[in-house]
Amino acid sequence: MILPGITRSAAARSAHGSSVGAKAALKQLSRAASTASPSGGRSMTFTKSAEYCRDLVAKNDHDHYLASLFLPSNLRPYSWALRAFNYELATIRDNARDDTLGRIRFQFWRDTVDKIYQGNPPEQPIAIVLAAAMHEGGLSAHRLKRIINGREENFLTRQYSSIDALEEYAESTASALLYLHLELLGVKSLEIDHIASHIGKAQGIATLLRGTPFHLRSRHFYLPSDVCAKHSVVTEKVMREGPSEELSAAVFEIATRANDHLITARSHMKSSVVTKDAFPALMPAIPTAKWLQRLEKHDFNLFDSRVHQRDALLPLSLWISKYTCKF
Repeated sequence: MILPGITRSAAARSAHGSSVGAKAALKQLSRAASTASPSGGRSMTFTKSAEYCRDLVAKNDHDHYLASLFLPSNLRPYSWALRAFNYELATIRDNARDDTLGRIRFQFWRDTVDKIYQGNPPEQPIAIVLAAAMHEGGLSAHRLKRIINGREENFLTRQYSSIDALEEYAESTASALLYLHLELLGVKSLEIDHIASHIGKAQGIATLLRGTPFHLRSRHFYLPSDVCAKHSVVTEKVMREGPSEELSAAVFEIATRANDHLITARSHMKSSVVTKDAFPALMPAIPTAKWLQRLEKHDFNLFDSRVHQRDALLPLSLWISKYTCKF
């Protein structure tokens, strides 16, 4: 099965088999991380809070941590806080024993956003850094709340009814995070927002596919029911038996939709001016594209462990993309 439009990028081809280049890129990224002091003359409270966010993201969202190192050093703590905020919302399902407790946690974050914009953030590390980001550069409260609402809807969802419904979820979460990063960079462009929308949708869909084996451990299955019905995928059978030709066919169709969004984003990048200053906000497209390539290579089998291995060449791909402004 060949996924239309998914081909190895020039960066991936040049990196293939070249561990030296990857190690060199990783070494430079490590140097960037070591010089990215969260303090920058700020208070000790801010510094410790930023370090908390950085460590949380580096451990649990490594791809985005690497991408954050291409942002200006003064903005990296804000990116870490946004990603930590997203991680906290995403893990409410794992930590809440029932829907009521989950709703309480989501309401806590809504109240936190309100307090941040009232100038009275709670003594919570993520809130402290987000408050600083709002004070220095501005972040839209409605976008932060849109992420909360999208995550809460996902928390209450047993299975998406359609691939369009899944796209809406991706727009309200992954795309919203990219819009917030563009705000951090001071980028105001409807065209670039449109590109970010497609990248976010691709990223959100890919993230859901990527998390499917983990979700199944707690008997959650989110792949759209319309696609599953089309390919005769039975949820209970997936939970009992795992991979199948039917499931791979459904995954292929869903992955194709994600890839179509990347193709659209690339086509708009060719016709618009995405400056080197704006491009770092769009760099999450790179790990998404590479993961979709890896999924294709292993026949769209979400249960193949090689699909979920950390990409050793990602640092090199990020470095190349930084200078070419392509993904």
